Amino acid sequence: MTKMTRLMLLFMWVGVTGSTVLDLQKRIIGGQLCQPNDRLYHVKLIVRNGNNGIFCGGSLITDQWILTAAHCWKAGWTMYAVLGVHPGPGQQVKITAPPEIYTDKDSNNNLRSHDIMLLRLPRPTQIRPIALPNCQRRPKLGRKVNIAGHAATTGGPNKERTPGESTTLQCADIDIVDCQGLRNHLKNTKPFFYNEVVYQHWFCGQSPGVDVCSGDSGGGVVYQNKIYGVISFTGDIHNICTQPAAFVDICNQQYMQWIKDTAEISQRGCGLFCG
Repeated sequence: MTKMTRLMLLFMWVGVTGSTVLDLQKRIIGGQLCQPNDRLYHVKLIVRNGNNGIFCGGSLITDQWILTAAHCWKAGWTMYAVLGVHPGPGQQVKITAPPEIYTDKDSNNNLRSHDIMLLRLPRPTQIRPIALPNCQRRPKLGRKVNIAGHAATTGGPNKERTPGESTTLQCADIDIVDCQGLRNHLKNTKPFFYNEVVYQHWFCGQSPGVDVCSGDSGGGVVYQNKIYGVISFTGDIHNICTQPAAFVDICNQQYMQWIKDTAEISQRGCGLFCG
């Protein structure tokens, strides 16, 4: 098994639970129904293999490209993008092009994958995309960013993670916090996973009563109507609201350049696609 394959499996274990499609349709914890005109660019990704399936989120960043988390992809499974899922009813489109996943190499020239992915729609959509960030005005520690998804809204009586179902998109605001506490937690409790994510670029969010769950992965982290991150994983796979959530930081220079190159967004002609 390659290192890239192990990483994808780890993200599936930490952020997305394999089950039936109905079992995986859940909601953001501590959120509320998104306003009718919010998150029109949000995409629900459905990945199926027979009766098994997973859900993820994603964001249209152009009329044909979806930005999401790489661990939402499963080789050999069929992926669908539901466009206009909010406010609904949505249009299901099959993803036929291979995914574009950001990779680089470590100091030993080994290929390593990052949890950021672009998916190309078979044809353009008329839905207005979310603008890319203005990285000169990125949100600072303590500022609130907005997250959204279809994952669990509550935990069990002892805050254990429990499944749930919803057909509505939930939105929540979450505070940006320092990631060092999450890094220490992962290093001490999940050292193998820590070694697989420590080289990636992410920022963190945590607020009382707010968390992300399986099914939220890939959703956009938004500030002032621009996308700054992609929901990647939560620090505690067993209990809710105990550790910060990690978001892929798309203001990282390598990520941003890769996004623009892959989606063919030029700085001069990016228009509403860039902040």
